[in-house]
Amino acid sequence: MSAAPPPPVKRRRRLSTAPVVLLWALIMTPLLTWGLPSSRHDDLLFGGEPAWKAEHYHIAALLQRLRERDAGADTDLDPITGRDRLVDLTVDDQARAEILLAYRLYSRQPDEMLTFRALMRMRPWPPDFDPRMYQYGGGYIYLVGAALGASAVSGLVHLTRDAGFYLEHPEQFARFYIVARCVSLVFGALTLVAVHKLARRAAGRSAGWFALLAAACCPVFITGVLEAKPHLPSACMVLWATLSALDYQARGRMRDALRMGLQAGYAFGLVLTGCLAALLWPALFLARSAAGRRAALRPLLVAGGAALAVYALTNPYLPYDLVTGRAAVASNIANSTAMYQGQMRQALSGAVRVAELLLEGAGPGVLLAGLLGLALLLRRHPRAAVIGGLPGLGMLVLGAALAAGKPAEFARFLILPVLLLCVAAATLFAMLARRRPLLGLLALIVVLGVMRTPVYVRSFAEDVRGDREARAQAGVFLKDHLGPADAVGVLQEPAPYAVPPLDFAHRRIVLLPARRPRDLDEGALPTWLVFTADDDAAHAGGWWHAHYKLAARFPPAGAPLSRIGWANKLTFIYGPRPRDTAAP
Repeated sequence: MSAAPPPPVKRRRRLSTAPVVLLWALIMTPLLTWGLPSSRHDDLLFGGEPAWKAEHYHIAALLQRLRERDAGADTDLDPITGRDRLVDLTVDDQARAEILLAYRLYSRQPDEMLTFRALMRMRPWPPDFDPRMYQYGGGYIYLVGAALGASAVSGLVHLTRDAGFYLEHPEQFARFYIVARCVSLVFGALTLVAVHKLARRAAGRSAGWFALLAAACCPVFITGVLEAKPHLPSACMVLWATLSALDYQARGRMRDALRMGLQAGYAFGLVLTGCLAALLWPALFLARSAAGRRAALRPLLVAGGAALAVYALTNPYLPYDLVTGRAAVASNIANSTAMYQGQMRQALSGAVRVAELLLEGAGPGVLLAGLLGLALLLRRHPRAAVIGGLPGLGMLVLGAALAAGKPAEFARFLILPVLLLCVAAATLFAMLARRRPLLGLLALIVVLGVMRTPVYVRSFAEDVRGDREARAQAGVFLKDHLGPADAVGVLQEPAPYAVPPLDFAHRRIVLLPARRPRDLDEGALPTWLVFTADDDAAHAGGWWHAHYKLAARFPPAGAPLSRIGWANKLTFIYGPRPRDTAAP
């Protein structure tokens, strides 16, 4: 008799990332509907009267001006002048229409509309698909356009060149935002897979799961996933390019270098800060011996050519505009540099601000454990650690150069460093778990426990519900307290992200300057003042405090704030200060 066959070897079934990431995406999906344009507040916007018909907005003329001008798509058609004095924003029906148009089409995230403005100005014939906006790359703008086209074919959105349709049906335009945010959600899922792979490569399977969980809970990651902006997709592609770079470092294969080039080029094609993926090239070159550098020269050059080709393919109009000297490029550059003018002279303050935003966006646990984990990786795998961490370090340096005085939303530029800190922290947790499992698990729980994740999830959830959202509550408060002739002052140009819904169709709205006017007529001051802010200190030194007193704050004092995001934004309402108690 022949011997019985040996019993089959039982393999341990290991959890795949796919179902975990899919479950995460399903949990996040309901939050994608936060802050969308709708008819919900029409009674506030139009004073209880019927909403305006499309002809009130003269939208066709506005779109024609948008298509014909050479300026960048991210610049105002009619910028406000005279910002050193009180400015009446509602001098006529056209001025009122421009404000109300924002409340019909814009979301509560101020930059999301930029992509749609770029798409609106394109036309199929004569063909003109120049986005006229280059800080957001064509890799993102065309991707969102393709997603909208596919959604229209499937009936999820209604596409029409009649913009008046969306002004009368803002919920239809809201679907555009949902589609664009779904793009971010897909990239978010790919990001979690990349984070898992990086940490697993560094310290094993447990590190992969630790990193995935930590990244999924980071407030800056959650915010990036729920906004239609290219910063998270670009960070995602940098992570995948980093994985390819590590593959090339380990195997020296041309296809790994080529893949790195394609991924890095697309990271750059999505948004300008993706150019920091280029730091992978010197990291790879310097990590090799002299002989290895000579051998790597050709693959790295090929990879560089592939990266440039991808960028050129996703941004085909930029080379043309640069050569022809079109005003759109200069306009874009001027608009971007105006936001960061003089910032590099405040690098120390910028570094402090970056540290504050890292604490807000990742939590002190990830920051501390990530730095310790990075030290561990540099000791055990110095070359791989340098290759993996250099783009993130570059982003931190860039952030320090630009972050001084910036609002908390600037944290979007720190998504990549935060994710790499999660990977480094996970290596530390894995090391602890191998020696003392309970200690590693406890460390992870502590790190997650000090994150402000619940605050951010709750803010998005309350914004989705609508009735408890801070700006909506402020709009109801003002409706109940304003007198028939009361004017309302604002510190920001009215838009759904900055000012609560008010009766812009009838009420006088006045923009206050940043500094007290020299010839201020106190009798011309509006009766009420309303604005949004990151925190209580944002306008603590405002000159107008001498004329107003705090009447309401939404959410109330003591409530935790989700500073990085725009959901449920802190809103202040100031009323008239009695003259006998006026501040000096």
